[in-house]
Amino acid sequence: MPSEIGNAEAIEMMTRCKQEVLLLRATIARLEPKADAYDNLVRVLRLLPQPSVSMGEDLVWILDKRIRELGPPNA
Repeated sequence: MPSEIGNAEAIEMMTRCKQEVLLLRATIARLEPKADAYDNLVRVLRLLPQPSVSMGEDLVWILDKRIRELGPPNA
């Protein structure tokens, strides 16, 4: 079994990862209003402390970039 994967296999794997992340983002967007309503209710009732909000790297952007880098050049 080879220890390295080829570009085509890497692109396929990254594309599947990208699609899964996009699907999860759509699910989050669909559920976000319910989560916001819950958070507002909790805040009003003062049941939980306020969570911190931070931003991470955009995984889909990183995967798209690597797919472009490993794929065939556009003519």
